[in-house]
Amino acid sequence: MPRLPSFLRLLALTLVVATATATATATALTAQPRAVDGRVRRPVNVNADSTGMGPAAGTWVTLHRVGKDTAGPIDSVRTDAQGHYRFRYTPFGSGDGVYFASTTWGGIAYFTPPLKNAESRGDDAEITVFDTTSVRFQLTVKGRHFIVGKSDTTQFRTVIEVFELSNDSLRTLVATDTTSPMPTWSIAIPASALDVRANDGEISPDAFVAGPGRVSVYSPIAPGIKQVAFSYKVPNSSFPLSMRAEGGAVVFEVLLEEPQGFVTGKGFANVDPVALEGRTFRRFLSQDVQPNAELIIELPSSGAPARNLYIAGLLVAIGLLMMVVLMRSMQRRAASRVAVEPTMRPRESDAPWHERLAQEIAALDETYARIAEPSDTVKQAYNTRRTELKGALAAALADLGTRR
Repeated sequence: MPRLPSFLRLLALTLVVATATATATATALTAQPRAVDGRVRRPVNVNADSTGMGPAAGTWVTLHRVGKDTAGPIDSVRTDAQGHYRFRYTPFGSGDGVYFASTTWGGIAYFTPPLKNAESRGDDAEITVFDTTSVRFQLTVKGRHFIVGKSDTTQFRTVIEVFELSNDSLRTLVATDTTSPMPTWSIAIPASALDVRANDGEISPDAFVAGPGRVSVYSPIAPGIKQVAFSYKVPNSSFPLSMRAEGGAVVFEVLLEEPQGFVTGKGFANVDPVALEGRTFRRFLSQDVQPNAELIIELPSSGAPARNLYIAGLLVAIGLLMMVVLMRSMQRRAASRVAVEPTMRPRESDAPWHERLAQEIAALDETYARIAEPSDTVKQAYNTRRTELKGALAAALADLGTRR
């Protein structure tokens, strides 16, 4: 594309700046004032046997704006005796700005949903806070999704795990504040897993730690449902993959991109396949999975590597057979040198040793020629064995010439 003359480029830039300025000005002029009328609640003991929700009085609530141009707090106010708070504000800046209110309770931040309406009240402006505890208790796995992709060129498969964790208590679970803090949640992963990382979700990567055969989460988990997602890679050699449903699951879903993949485990059923991002997955589903229930994920190995592995094994077997034949022949020849004259030839029913070596080389070459795309392992096995046979053949011919 030809470049514009300098004065035209300057004119175009001026028009872009002018348009952006006009848009921002128009947005500021047409923006209508908004109101937020909400409350902050917390669990309270109604009596010795029950807990209800009461006001969180005297806590600071902050109104925030987050946009591409600016981000930060706009205003703050304390809740009254009934836990109510109010804000009045006028949107400003770029049109992509998001507004929300937050408060901090027990060192944990809690937020409203994005404030989209001219008047936000009720559930849209309500914030529920909870006391914290570091005493570990079991989180309910409402949903577990185990997704296995196809094998890549390095013979690895990408696995994505997604959990919906439910804190059914009235306290926010936090990591212990010690030199060796206990995580708020942890789960086992295959020992062969590599490149483990947190995915986009409700868990900050800073609060996600991967160790040998295990991942741990250290972020606070408030009452309700929180999603945890992470991914890793496992080699094809890890399959069939045997695993335990640690902690169980209300719903356990396994998705396999391999058309011939299969899941074996109590309660798992093959249901209709699903399409994700243009890729089709076999789907296996089980409900009310008991803690530590066992399942096995079976996947077919890649055709070419399996065939190459078979052929490599065949070549190794041929090599071992030839070594046995060679050792026996050498033993017979050594014995013949002691019992008979050196010029005595083998029986006519026995093929000469050099001819048998030549036949083995020909058979080895014929087997190798049938391989369309031999792997490096096959090539190395073939070249090594052929060199050995050629050396043995040269020695046999030299010995034959000497005897003649």
